[in-house]
Amino acid sequence: MLKDASTPVPALLRRSSPDPDALVAVPAFNEEPTIGSVVLKAREFAREVIVVDDGSTDRTAEVAQLAGAKVIQHDSNRGYGSALRSIFNYARESSADLLVILDGDGQHDPTAIPDVVRPVQQGMADMSIGSRFLNGQTSSRVPRFRHFGIGVLTRLTNRGSRKGAKVRDAQSGFRAYSRKAIEMLDPRDTDMGASTEIIWDANKHGLRIVEVPIDVTYDGNGSTKGALRHGLSVIGSMLVYVETKHALLAFGVPGLAILGSGFAVGLFVAQGYYSTRELAIGLALVTLMLVILGTLLLFSGIILHAVINANKRSR
Repeated sequence: MLKDASTPVPALLRRSSPDPDALVAVPAFNEEPTIGSVVLKAREFAREVIVVDDGSTDRTAEVAQLAGAKVIQHDSNRGYGSALRSIFNYARESSADLLVILDGDGQHDPTAIPDVVRPVQQGMADMSIGSRFLNGQTSSRVPRFRHFGIGVLTRLTNRGSRKGAKVRDAQSGFRAYSRKAIEMLDPRDTDMGASTEIIWDANKHGLRIVEVPIDVTYDGNGSTKGALRHGLSVIGSMLVYVETKHALLAFGVPGLAILGSGFAVGLFVAQGYYSTRELAIGLALVTLMLVILGTLLLFSGIILHAVINANKRSR
């Protein structure tokens, strides 16, 4: 994991040097007050800046265009993950060697783009994450409820990563991707869970992930209710991901465990009947329910696993 990104800013990333071809993308929803300054600063480090306006009801799209960004508009608010998917689709169709994604609310400083990009540009990583928790000063400025929630989600994300380096900030939206990563990653989750989905998919494909320290700005307007909704959304997305990507694990293993428990209870009921010639009706019903539930889960896992594999082969 990269801890130090203190080498000089590479001049190749300046707008006057189009090689490598860096694309900066900003997912945005009602960011009229900040999107203009984010775009203007980001243009210093990219050949092209795009803003995905995710159904904003304010002047986000108009301000972004005036600042020099190409705007992709969603007809309604589809969610953060949908905005990321539009970004990756655009990047795949472009000639970009590098993709940088950062938030449009002013939390991220676009002048840090060279620091976040550097590991990818130098061939040290396929995906670089700007972490709030590699710098003690920055970490201390993160509100406590956010710090706790991000920590929980990051630990869950790391538990789902079977190989590669563990990350410190799984929910950071400031990231850089190589061309290889652009081609391989295609987020499906429509909401905040896309951040974790991308890390898991990158891990599955063997992409190299590193982190670099970044500074962040909080305006103090974030609510605990919003943070709670964010956390629940990510956890829900994690469960869906496990169900769809690892159906046998999600359904088959619990099904076997429940089925085994049913047989164990059934054996106890049978032994009691042979000893007393009296049937424990309550336990017998429990046995029946456990066997039925376990069988349903087991076969659901097998069927889903077969369907998912068939879809993969047909692509």
